[in-house]
Amino acid sequence: MHESLIARVGRRAAGVSPSRLVHLAARVREVVAPQPWPFDEAAVGLYRCEQRGRGALPHPPYLYGLLAAARTARAVGAEEITALEFGVAGGNGLRALQEHAESVRSWYGVAVTVVGLDSGHGLLPATDPRDSPFALPEGEFAMDQAALAPHLDGTELVLGDVGRTVGPLMERVASGELPPLGFVAHDLDVFTGTHATLQAIGALPTGAALPRVPMYFDDISGYPYTTATGERAAITAFNEGPERRRIGQVENLEQTLGGSARWANWPRHMFVLHTFDHPDYGAPEKVTQMDLGLRSTLRSPSRP
Repeated sequence: MHESLIARVGRRAAGVSPSRLVHLAARVREVVAPQPWPFDEAAVGLYRCEQRGRGALPHPPYLYGLLAAARTARAVGAEEITALEFGVAGGNGLRALQEHAESVRSWYGVAVTVVGLDSGHGLLPATDPRDSPFALPEGEFAMDQAALAPHLDGTELVLGDVGRTVGPLMERVASGELPPLGFVAHDLDVFTGTHATLQAIGALPTGAALPRVPMYFDDISGYPYTTATGERAAITAFNEGPERRRIGQVENLEQTLGGSARWANWPRHMFVLHTFDHPDYGAPEKVTQMDLGLRSTLRSPSRP
């Protein structure tokens, strides 16, 4: 008669010391239900929200980025920030950003102005080989503006070639018409548009952005995206500019996150724009044991 797996485990566990059993239980829990690193308040907030919502969140990097931005905003005394999404397409990401912005406002008391930028007609004709035209054809990811518009509540949608629209938008941020830049989601796929957005952001006056701006780059994994094309190439080009501003990847972020984020790919897409000459760059981001007042449920922006 073959001994069952449960019986074998039980027989072996009987001979294990209590301290080793506790250690084994902790290791099992780390695999089955990983906990976030307690010193990353954004990681803790993301985990708690997932637990309350009882499942993976819509666009979790957007919530993580906003939580990280709110943490920095609190450190420098900013009561409002601007959050941008470049490349809206069907609008699921923008709707999630809108939803998460309201959550961050209620948790941190930091108001978030949300703006989405898109051509309105999908990918524009490639103007650079680094746009990977062999795999990303013109017109891909077109927007249905009529279907999206009813779901936007206080969110601004700027349509047109981002190479032309990002400049005027940054002027509004620089003038104070819009709050300081706090979070940016890049989902343009191609080099040309992403390069234009990064150059415009890099030209902002020092005080027009938080000293550290979390950035999410959606299209840096898998074919046809490489370090020499698309969004990665745009990051490299940006970092060849003045040393006072650099975009750096958050190393091994997934190891500090809890829940489903521990095994997700998106943490490898999180970066931070550093403005090293910002007068408040060194302002301490204190870790607090604040009650985020998370909702018992979280509705999905993908539903009407």
